[in-house]
Amino acid sequence: MAEEDQIKYFTIEEVKIYNGKDDSRVWFIYKDIVYDVTDYLDDHPGGGDLITEYAGKDATKAFDDFGHSSDAKKQLKKYKIGEIVEVSRITDYTF
Repeated sequence: MAEEDQIKYFTIEEVKIYNGKDDSRVWFIYKDIVYDVTDYLDDHPGGGDLITEYAGKDATKAFDDFGHSSDAKKQLKKYKIGEIVEVSRITDYTF
């Protein structure tokens, strides 16, 4: 099976469920990629609250505005769980 066939796709509505409330996992979207960062909350240098503010949402603008390093972006990759379905993707990230 090709790697592309193994990608899980989520709708925006599915991601919204994982907003960290009621003991749910903490997911967010960054450039149409879905990340489950629940297990990273305690390790985030700025504190988990900065992440949970964007739980269940698209965090692309905030993530980029904060100026995360290339190392932070590399570290994020290990939390990838899927991608946003094609029809809901944002193609222009020039906020």
